[in-house]
Amino acid sequence: MPHAVQAKHLLFVQVGISIQQTDTFENSETENDIIAITREATEENPELNSETTSPTKKTADPSKKHSVINVFISDEKIGLVKNNLNEYGERHLPRKIRTVYLDIIEKVFDYSILLLFAALILFFIANIVFVLLTLNFTIKRKNQKERFERIYGKMYEEVVMDYIFGNIDWEKARIKLKKIKNKANRRILISVLMNFKANFKGELESFIPEIYLKLNLQKDSLKLAKSRYSHKKVKGIMELTHLYPQGAKGLIKTLINDPNDYVRTEAQIAYVTLNADRPFSFFDNLKQPFAKWAQLSVFYLIRLNQIPVPAFARYLSFKHYNIRNFSLKMITFFQQLEDVSEVIKMVESDMEETRFLAYKAINDLRLYDSRELIKKKFDGETKRNKLEILKAFKNIGDTDDFAFLEEVMKTGSTLLKLEACRSAYYMGQESREKITQHTKEEIPELELLLAHVKDPRN
Repeated sequence: MPHAVQAKHLLFVQVGISIQQTDTFENSETENDIIAITREATEENPELNSETTSPTKKTADPSKKHSVINVFISDEKIGLVKNNLNEYGERHLPRKIRTVYLDIIEKVFDYSILLLFAALILFFIANIVFVLLTLNFTIKRKNQKERFERIYGKMYEEVVMDYIFGNIDWEKARIKLKKIKNKANRRILISVLMNFKANFKGELESFIPEIYLKLNLQKDSLKLAKSRYSHKKVKGIMELTHLYPQGAKGLIKTLINDPNDYVRTEAQIAYVTLNADRPFSFFDNLKQPFAKWAQLSVFYLIRLNQIPVPAFARYLSFKHYNIRNFSLKMITFFQQLEDVSEVIKMVESDMEETRFLAYKAINDLRLYDSRELIKKKFDGETKRNKLEILKAFKNIGDTDDFAFLEEVMKTGSTLLKLEACRSAYYMGQESREKITQHTKEEIPELELLLAHVKDPRN
């Protein structure tokens, strides 16, 4: 039987297309012909060689695997991780799931970018889980704290009320004030006492500081007032001011110049509260600004607690402009006419706001002798201050000032003309008659100005 030879050969065409086909040869001569044809094709196409034309599957270059992961981890560690994952799947996963799992592991490590994406996804999932757990913990902690404060707050309120109204004596009250040595419980009791102090007046009010001192709660407040944190300092100052005034005075003096605005403001308010006989004596030692919030709070305290009002004219010479401005406001509000000459001097101030308040004080206090002075200051003033000067003539002006107002109505801006017309119209009957005698040629807008002034809606 002739020897059969089975071989695979490639027929090469000029366009580079290879075709595989299987032939059976009956003898060695045919086999030699095939070898010769193959050699000729190789010589004509040198780019094609046995490696490129091999029908076997080409093996991937192992150095190109894990190209992304290799930046961070060595091949040995990558292989170890892969083996551990495969081993875990073999031991713990069911057969149906195991096949899919192993296939995924193989693909992930062959295509390292997938592993990177998987790591990122796991990282984001871990972050979300962490945030949710933290949020859940925070909410639970807050709810527990609120419940704790509510339960003990109500308990302490009942005990304090019973003691104040004489239903129980102090010894029994002290026993009922459970866990009072605990820091959190002491803070709750202090807040209860602060609430009662704000709402009780008269004889009942005296019981609150008594309880505060008997339990040595002032030590907690003093510790807060000496804290390095501003919000704690403010809280300590408030507690000492209302519950331990005799012990707070010395500490307050050291804080009126505190660099922190909130602490300084609270200390200044406390000083006014604790020193009703000389509420503003701290001005003599004040080095920091007297903030507007402090000014408003102090004014409220003066009216609420009926604190004796000092003569504010003496503070007009202080170097702090905000003290001067506050004093001008208080002089105007309380109609202090003792030293009006000091008020008039303030129109010479370098501060625009101070001059404005001085013009306003001249108007509200009806300082008639200052008319000539403010007329001289008019041309050099700001628009806002010019309007305030014109408003003053409505109350302190007379017919001698009509020429000044008339000139403003002729040459001033629309707003200044309107205010000058208003002052001239309401200054007196004689000036009212004079203004109506003007013609349109002299003051073109006169009719419109008068219509606006006479309108009751303005």
